[in-house]
Amino acid sequence: TNCSFKSYETKPLNNEKMIDKFIAKDPESASFRAFLKNQGLNDDHLPINEWGLKELMLCALFFNPKIEIAKKEWDIAKIQEVISPIKAASSLGIETGRQPAGPFEESKNAIGLNITTLFETADKAKIREEKAINQSLVKRLELRKLAWDIKSELTFNFIRYQQHLLNLQILRNEIKLQSEILNMVRKRKSQGLTSSVDSNFNQIELNKNIQKLNEEQYQFNETKLKLASIIGLSSEKINTMRIATINLDEQIQSFNTILDDENKQQDIISLGLFNRIDLRIALAKYAVSESQLKLNIANQYPDIRFSPGYIFDYGLGRWLLGITSIIPTIEKNKYLVEEAKNLRDIEGLQIEKIQTSIVNEISKLRDNYTIAKDMVRKDVEDFSSAAEYEKSIESKFSQGEIDRLELTQQKLITMQYKRRFYTNKIALLKIGFDFESLLQVPLDNAKKI
Repeated sequence: TNCSFKSYETKPLNNEKMIDKFIAKDPESASFRAFLKNQGLNDDHLPINEWGLKELMLCALFFNPKIEIAKKEWDIAKIQEVISPIKAASSLGIETGRQPAGPFEESKNAIGLNITTLFETADKAKIREEKAINQSLVKRLELRKLAWDIKSELTFNFIRYQQHLLNLQILRNEIKLQSEILNMVRKRKSQGLTSSVDSNFNQIELNKNIQKLNEEQYQFNETKLKLASIIGLSSEKINTMRIATINLDEQIQSFNTILDDENKQQDIISLGLFNRIDLRIALAKYAVSESQLKLNIANQYPDIRFSPGYIFDYGLGRWLLGITSIIPTIEKNKYLVEEAKNLRDIEGLQIEKIQTSIVNEISKLRDNYTIAKDMVRKDVEDFSSAAEYEKSIESKFSQGEIDRLELTQQKLITMQYKRRFYTNKIALLKIGFDFESLLQVPLDNAKKI
């Protein structure tokens, strides 16, 4: 029952069980499937065949241990909401005595009973409850902030994963073309048609790209491990999951629709200033400091303890009423109030600091977006020109006007333009997600304002 005493239960940590628990985490488990259904996914979408950002985020919300820790901290704060308004416990006392010698009256025994009850003044219990509610709000918002930070980190590494995947594909094609060029140059050298300088140069360029490929593969594996860590699964589990390919053009166009709309620029700033989660956390912390100031001011007023009692004193009964109060130290309370005021001012300045940072960061991202967009526009032109020129070279090759070496060299140049084009395109995409990370809300929300 609610009034029963709680007994202590040991819960020792077992490393082996903890490791087994981590390894047992499975995106195909029944518990995770039930969680997905609770999030709105129906049986038609289960099991998940391709893991995009949305699906990976759901995985992180279920398996990432940081989320569970934040939930426990919020639970503790909610318990404090219940505890804070409860007044101090009353005390019950019994005193007994016996007269060993001397003249006895009606009785030689004495017994006393008293109850002490605390009456708080200045609405201290109400203020404590207000403070606990605000502290609970801070923890709830910190949980939301953590979820958003995980989403931002997941998005960053998901985009990196896509970039490494594209780079690996293009680098392999470049190496294939470079190997063909090197073989043709070597044949020409053996026939005395070219010098060893050309052969050595092409060998060096090939070796550079092979080194790039190895580094890219290493970074690809590291990013995949990072994704596994973020979603809270083992590397073995994520290797069994098919990561979806992002539609670059569609996602970039979605961002461009908002970022290119001049009428939405103030809306973007408003999203950051009024909806950012850490700003709301700062406001909640300000409310906590305000409650603490109220409590310190209320503590200037002494609480009163009433002690009604009854004494049976050697045959005579007496009723007693005691009133006691601890007089607060005026000087100490003065400084406690001053301290609370300073803490409140600090929290207020934190809000101003965050708001200033938001406006400056949005301005910086706007500049980066303009530069990145111009670079992609130029890359589109360069890549298109290179592809057109490659077609003309192919036409000349088919007519016998040039040899295969020149055609392959142009294909390599086109492939290099393609790699630069996708590198800058992904950089543009990242800036769109940087806006979301800064605002802590999806950019699509700007359409609703």
